[in-house]
Amino acid sequence: MAGDVTSTGSVAAPNPTPQQRLADGTRQSMIDRLTSPGGLFLSAVLLATAFPLTSPIRDPDFWWHLRSGQLILDNGGLLHTDPFTYTVSTHAWTMHEWLTEVLFAALYRWNGLAAIVALLSVVSWVGMLFVFLRARLDRPGPFVLGGGMVLAVIAGYPIWGPRAQMLTFAFACLTLFLAERHLRRGGRLALLLLPMFLVWGNLHSGFLIGLGFIAVIAAAEAVAHLLHLEGRAPAQRVRSLALLLVGSLVVCAINLNGPSIILYPFGTLGSAAQQSLILEWHSPDFHDWSLRIFGVMLLSLVALIVANRSIRLRDAALVVVTVALSLQSVRHIALFVAASTPVWINQADILVNRLHARRRPAPLPPVGIRLVSWLLLCAAVLAVYVGSRLLPSMRTREDSLLYAQDFPVCAVRWLAADPRPLRIFNQYGEGGYVAYRLSAHGDRVYIFGDAALMGDALLHSYGDVESVTPRWDSLIRGAGSDIVLFDTNAPLSNVMLHASDWVEVYQDPHSIAFAPRDRVARLQLPPQPSWTAANDTCTALVRTPPSQLNQAPG
Repeated sequence: MAGDVTSTGSVAAPNPTPQQRLADGTRQSMIDRLTSPGGLFLSAVLLATAFPLTSPIRDPDFWWHLRSGQLILDNGGLLHTDPFTYTVSTHAWTMHEWLTEVLFAALYRWNGLAAIVALLSVVSWVGMLFVFLRARLDRPGPFVLGGGMVLAVIAGYPIWGPRAQMLTFAFACLTLFLAERHLRRGGRLALLLLPMFLVWGNLHSGFLIGLGFIAVIAAAEAVAHLLHLEGRAPAQRVRSLALLLVGSLVVCAINLNGPSIILYPFGTLGSAAQQSLILEWHSPDFHDWSLRIFGVMLLSLVALIVANRSIRLRDAALVVVTVALSLQSVRHIALFVAASTPVWINQADILVNRLHARRRPAPLPPVGIRLVSWLLLCAAVLAVYVGSRLLPSMRTREDSLLYAQDFPVCAVRWLAADPRPLRIFNQYGEGGYVAYRLSAHGDRVYIFGDAALMGDALLHSYGDVESVTPRWDSLIRGAGSDIVLFDTNAPLSNVMLHASDWVEVYQDPHSIAFAPRDRVARLQLPPQPSWTAANDTCTALVRTPPSQLNQAPG
């Protein structure tokens, strides 16, 4: 018989074979899903996404975040004004990332930069995992799903790396997953949004992004119901998501900075100076090869939507919003990856199914062989990742040649030998590193990476100096600067080399320093060091060919 007759008279289906379960994802066992050809491919892809997400810390703002966290722990509370500058030290400081800074400081005390790199690499990968889980809700084919994940992680390459923004990326991905799952299945899992936003609101002001995503989804669903569009979620679930949005907004106000933290991010978005002067706020330059995959993903997504002529309104709304944001600013490419990757995968899967019917899966080998193969594959990818990416990134010391090529490591070592505190006119992207290394020494910087704290007036003044407008000299002197520390071969440095009232007091392949000629004797600066010690970072820097030097933070 094909099956046994039950007591109700219906015929019970025979136990399905692994191949039948493979054709019906709803009945496929976990082992079959993992060890099928598609499962092996997806496992390898998910693990491999960690490679581009992992690197040494290259974010120039990281250093002042770390120092701020150390000061918070030492003082037992937030800092209300900054201890780093001699220009805006009276400005009120909203420490919107205070919990992240404390976390950095605590991890650093435990195991140095290695612990911070490891944590942020895992957090970034978890963000991509939530992108994967959200995409999987549409049950796409494994090879489309895996291919979409590969495309997304390469498209986001310009913005990956250990930095505070990766916490916001991971929370944004979790927000989108929880919201989408709630609209499809209901249940109580979406209640996790409330404690998540409580933590997120103290980690980074990017919590506004999560609130914005939920608002966009709820608004799109409301319109879909008004127009009776297909693909809309049940009205009760939309209403409960809207209530969760209100609750999330309320818990974000539970912050050491007070409820005003909710309005804080709008100050950055409304600052013309920040938008024009800070590189990561600039629009993508598609002449840069690292941004071209993002362009490919964006154009292919548009082409897929046009070809399929079918998309849920909430997905369309998220795509429109994140495309607009990512074309406005490079840093928002992460939001495009978070919100639009599952849409790209779903659209690609629709097209593939239209063009090619899924073939009946081939017979699977015995489960033991498949399980061993899966374990060996995962172990191999993890071993290569840990050995070639994670451990080298964790072992990079803050005084290494890698950092000396990006930051004034050797110049700061020279300045630390000066017994008196100095007022240092510095490059914007290097102010955080200088403050981290020299603030305990009493030295102060002109500017560092908290642009909102600096204010538009100071940002414009700095921009006038950096671009060497006619008033560059008066701006530096008017601020009371003792010394100018800038990148070698920067336009300002080249002009100062020929200025009669400034004298060069230090130079290495990365940095050059000048002091006013009429004050250089009173400053009693240390002499120019001679870097000759073996196995020394500065010796290695001096011997590095100029073509191999990086100047990214400036």
